[in-house]
Amino acid sequence: MFELFDISKEEQEKILKQARRVLSGYRHLKRAYTLSMPQAHTQHYGGVSTSKTRRTSNESPELIRYLELGEKVEKIEQAVERVENNEYLKNKYMRADEVSQGELARLSGYEISRYSHFLRIALFDFSVFYDIIDFSNCDIKIETVSVSRAQ
Repeated sequence: MFELFDISKEEQEKILKQARRVLSGYRHLKRAYTLSMPQAHTQHYGGVSTSKTRRTSNESPELIRYLELGEKVEKIEQAVERVENNEYLKNKYMRADEVSQGELARLSGYEISRYSHFLRIALFDFSVFYDIIDFSNCDIKIETVSVSRAQ
């Protein structure tokens, strides 16, 4: 799965663990964002800074929390949307109801091992799009192939 990158098994597991942690927290983050909306709903949004260092006196802490949660939720959703086979991530981590991995594999028509393989690939792709992987630390292997036309 990681053939293009010189990443050790330990580093692969660390990357996947971090991706799982981010996605596992999505449901709670989304719920907190939804629940914080009624308090922030009546606030004025124009010119609001989400920077913790540049708050003005008229910005309520509830509004700041709402906007910060919204940014986090949006960042996760955007990264998931960029993943090619994102249905694995959406079904596993983003649905309102939790379904076991065995049930998800059965519903997808794959054996659990094959389903797990596809899920790991989707998690790795997510980690790339969510900026969990720092490519400045990776060596990319590039092989050239020469092709000649027969005369």
